[in-house]
Amino acid sequence: MCEQHATPVGSTVITTFKGKRKLWELNSKLLCPVIGTCLTTVEIRKLVEKVADKQAARNSDYWLHTWVVSNCDDKNRLSMAVQKHLDRKFSAATKRFGQIKEREELKQAWKEHIDRGAAAEALWALLTHPLCDIPTQDMAYETIHMLSHQVGAGERADLKRLHALEKEVADLKRNLERSQQKAAQSLANKEKQMINQQREITLLKAENQKLQQQLQQATTKPGDNLEQVIQLKSELTSAQASAQALARQKEAWQQKLEQTEAQVITLTQQLTLKQEETIALEGMVSQSLSPCGGCGPEKGGCTDCTKVPDLKGQKILVVGGLHRMVDQYKALVERCQGEFSHHDGGVEDSRKRLDALLWSADAVICATDCISHDAYYRLKKFCKQQGKRHLFVPSSSLSTIAKALSDVANDSGCIAFGAQDAS
Repeated sequence: MCEQHATPVGSTVITTFKGKRKLWELNSKLLCPVIGTCLTTVEIRKLVEKVADKQAARNSDYWLHTWVVSNCDDKNRLSMAVQKHLDRKFSAATKRFGQIKEREELKQAWKEHIDRGAAAEALWALLTHPLCDIPTQDMAYETIHMLSHQVGAGERADLKRLHALEKEVADLKRNLERSQQKAAQSLANKEKQMINQQREITLLKAENQKLQQQLQQATTKPGDNLEQVIQLKSELTSAQASAQALARQKEAWQQKLEQTEAQVITLTQQLTLKQEETIALEGMVSQSLSPCGGCGPEKGGCTDCTKVPDLKGQKILVVGGLHRMVDQYKALVERCQGEFSHHDGGVEDSRKRLDALLWSADAVICATDCISHDAYYRLKKFCKQQGKRHLFVPSSSLSTIAKALSDVANDSGCIAFGAQDAS
């Protein structure tokens, strides 16, 4: 057991420890955010099944979270197993915090980890640090508590956008199905007409060959069959004209058939792109929905664990896009732990400002549907010369920007998915 001392500072009693603080030595109200933030439900279930009660491990996430929190307030097999697991999981962060010898430096390290989205490792490393006094514990608890509220508000906004996007995709699917049905019917009709025309052409060729034979026979005796020769020549000319007309009509039908097939391919590509954007935003929302379950007011409330694409503090420059959606772009980038900047692509912002923003950005996302030619080519040339990571996206929609941020967070490199040159 760590030796504990109480030292008065003004009117506040500050508690310090000699040595690293253990899980069961934490204030009971801190156990809920620690268990909910630092452990996933899968990890909790495995630990309970291994060292405690296999039957208990089969209960709901909320029941299991509450049960583990209530059984970690003293030293036992479960709390010792959780302690060991967290020490191993966050060993790097604990080692970094362990080198800190001043309380203000400890608070600064906490703030830096929170700013870059590393809340779980920072919470465990801070609360188990010997210099973590009661005011510092309260600061950490309040920060985690408010993060849970911010996450909840973000989830509701993401869900609303997701529902709208799903409706748009459903409408596009219905339009595609109708277009495919019309195209299939049109193709069937055209194929039938082409078969009939081919049959007529075959008959005309046979008749043409027959007339040529008759003409050849008639020309052997021109004096006796002059009238027949003239008639046969006239019939041959008429048959050739009909064959040419049918051939032209067949070519016209073939062109229309190719145009219809091209329209079907375009609609299919649009649907595929919408589905990919939906998957990106849906993945971001589904990753955000991993609540710890809470443990009720008597345990000090609970927090939600958030796992969104982590930009790790990268500076993201969005060029172009819709002016009315800039605030939503900014909120999305900051939700992903990134630093946001924006240039309107040459509508009002100056060229010099674009150059300055490009130099300071870690990655650039360019919406090619809302950007001037000059800004587009300047951005493309600059990023190529400087080796700057950049992504060209074909749409200013929030779902497209969400997919681009996911690609940046996953370090997908320089990608232009579906973008067209601004020419």
